[in-house]
Formats: sequence, structure tokens, C-alpha cells
Amino acid sequence: MTSRHLHELIDACRPGHADMDQPEFSELARELAQDLELQRLFERSQQLDAAIRTTFQSVTPPPGLVERLLEVIEPASITNREGTPVVATLEPLVEPAKRSSRRSFAMRTGVASLSAVAAAITLWLTMPQPISTPSEQEIAEDVFRWNAELVEANWQTTANMPSQDFPTWQHLAVGSNDHWQWVSKRRIACYDFDTSLFAEGATVRLFVSKPTAPVALPGTPPVGYPSSGGWYIGAWQANGRVYYLAVQAGRDSKRLYSNLIGSSGPPA
Repeated sequence: MTSRHLHELIDACRPGHADMDQPEFSELARELAQDLELQRLFERSQQLDAAIRTTFQSVTPPPGLVERLLEVIEPASITNREGTPVVATLEPLVEPAKRSSRRSFAMRTGVASLSAVAAAITLWLTMPQPISTPSEQEIAEDVFRWNAELVEANWQTTANMPSQDFPTWQHLAVGSNDHWQWVSKRRIACYDFDTSLFAEGATVRLFVSKPTAPVALPGTPPVGYPSSGGWYIGAWQANGRVYYLAVQAGRDSKRLYSNLIGSSGPPA
């Protein structure tokens, strides 16, 4: 048996399978039993195959990507810049003439699959993203969920607040008696303001986030609206950030909210 044929048989052996028990591998089994160098080559080949398989198995699409692609991609409606319909096709891979070419075939298939996923992701990212318009109820639910995540022991002084990535609103300055903490796995910064100068027992919180998708919100603080629990809430976007102002001051919630944004505004 030639050295090339032995190497092809080694390449054809799959890690974790009983390929060596099959008749077509009997010659390789005999050679391995008496050739230490061939044994080392076989072991390296098995380790490489196992590493390649582990790598391919670890590549998974981001959560929800498949659903989003199905929603936004219609193959028949995709056109290029000249307006010509584009039909995505995959070139068929050459069928391996021998079983010994299984690894090469698997690697080409894996690379083609990864390339297809990458192309689909790129196409999805370059397509216009739908702009969501959160309702008042959705905004209030977000604020209530973030409030529930706040932990008294996690409040920090404003000396080390994330003012660059999560700046406060320019007209609501942070003082030395104010505090802040992370919520929503460090995706939201909550600023809790000292209300002793506003109203006794009131709560004023500003949640700042980086939008992960286009949202339709006003560019300045709205007049706000009342919500459950005595909260008065408003949301807007500015400087690439989304701001949620939540005020709780009993019957004075609306008045305090209006004073903070600098406008009394019409009734909500």
C-alpha cells in the first residue's frame, strides 16, 4: 500500500467512530500496529478532525437571527443597485470521488455554510431597519422593570458615574448628593436625584440607554403622562441616547416632572 493511500485512509477516519473495524480500513490497521510514526500521524489527524468539528459546532447564529431573516428577506424581492433581481444560489460542491476525501469535503461544506451565514448577516444589517414606536404602556413597563432591578446597596456616588457613555440630560445636572447604578446587565444607567430641594419623599430617576434599534421618540422631553403607582413618565432621545424620566411625588408628580423638564405642558 502506498504512503498516499495510507494518508487518505487516515484522513477518512472520523474521531469517535469505529471506522477502523470496517473492512476497507484493515490494511491501515495492520500498518498502524507496526509503524510508530504512522501512529503519531494518525493521532494528530484525529485531534485536528475533533478540533474542526468542535469549532463548527460552536458557531451558532445569534438568538432570533433566523426569525428576523425570514421576516425581512424575500429572495424574490431582493435587487441589486441596477434594479435587477438577485437570486441567491450556492455552487454545488464537487462530490468526493472517494471516502478518503471526507475531511476536505466537510471543511469546504463548513466554510461554505459559514460564508452563507456571514453573507446573510451582512445583507440583514445593510437593509433598512424598521423603526419601532414604543407605546406609553411599553415605556412604563420598561421603567417599572428597571425600578424592580435596583438594589439599595448598589447605589454609587456620582464621582465615578459613566458620564461619557451614559451622560445625563444636559438640563438635569447631577449633584454631589445624587447617586447612580447599573440595571439591565449594565445596558442602562439609572441616576437617582436628591429630591430634598424639590418635594419631601419624592423620587426622581433618569434612565439612560444606548438604543439597539431605531426608535421613534421625540428629540426633546415630552409633557409626559401618568402611570400606575403615582409615577409620571416621559421618554425622548438626544445625542444618540434614549432618556426615560420617571417622577413619583404623589399628587405633585406631574408638577414636579414639568418643572424638571422646564415646561408645564398641556394635560396628558
